[in-house]
Order: sequence, then structure tokens, then C-alpha cells
Amino acid sequence: MKKTANNVQSLIKLCDHPMVTERLLKSSERITRAYAELFSGYQKNAQEVLNDVVHVKNYQGTIKMEKIHFYSMCEHHFLPFLGTCSIEYQPNEIITGLGKLVRLVKDVHGPRLQIQEIMTKDICDDIMNILKAKGCRVVTRATHLCVCSRGPQDDLSETVCVYSAGSLLTL
Repeated sequence: MKKTANNVQSLIKLCDHPMVTERLLKSSERITRAYAELFSGYQKNAQEVLNDVVHVKNYQGTIKMEKIHFYSMCEHHFLPFLGTCSIEYQPNEIITGLGKLVRLVKDVHGPRLQIQEIMTKDICDDIMNILKAKGCRVVTRATHLCVCSRGPQDDLSETVCVYSAGSLLTL
């Protein structure tokens, strides 16, 4: 923790401006704790989250949960991206609790350093592998602060990623 706090102080010093006072340099411990929370998804795994199940036979429909809000961190720029995730899956013999789908997004995959495209795929893969689903489609929509605040500086754009597998493979 101390080493991380020192690294944060080095980042703060990059400002190289008189406004960077001792008061701001003392923020390093608070920033370190914040990033530990932002990356807390590495301490959780999908297998533990999707553990509460109902067994069914001959389920022909799909289950869809929309607008699960998430935030994550871009591995390219270390800046946040935030948005919503929709999950649709066709169960085989296992249905999980709806809250478990929310936790999969918000607690496991959201709070990690990553890119949106891979996060979308990983959520789909977890549902296919752990729940043994017949099919799954995951759609994420997000605003990326790296696009908003630097480079193109476009705060109205939204990135949409779709990943499908099995019986829901059509895009």
C-alpha cells in the first residue's frame, strides 16, 4: 500500500504547478483506497456469484435483463468508462437468480482494468460455461472518458458492443 501511495504521489507531481500543495499530496492514500475499490472485481469470480440456481427441464424461452448499470476502467488510458449491460440467455437446465446477473456485471466484471469489448465477451462466456446455457447475448453501451476528455473530446458518443454464443449467435 505504501509503494502504491508513493506512485500516486509521483503522478500528482506530474502537474508541476504551484497549486499542487502538500494538501493534495496527502491525497495519495485516499486515491490508493479508491483504486483498490475500483479494481475490486479481481477479488471475486463468476463461479461464486452464479452459484444460486434453479434446475429446469425443457425451458424453451429466453431470460433477458436490461440496463444493468456499471462502471469500469479502460486499460489503455486508465480512465473510467460507464454504461449499461443487457444480458439475454436461453437456459439449458439451470436458471440463476436475476440479482446474480446484476452482481456478475457490477461486482465481478465492472470493477476491473479492461476494455469494453473483452468485458462483453467475458460476461457471455461466464453464462455459457457456468450455467451451461444453450445460448447467450450480451450488449454493453458505454461512454468512455478517454474519448470525452482527450483525443476526439466527444462526450456524446456511445460505444456499443455485442457478443453472442450458442443458440443466440445471430448478431
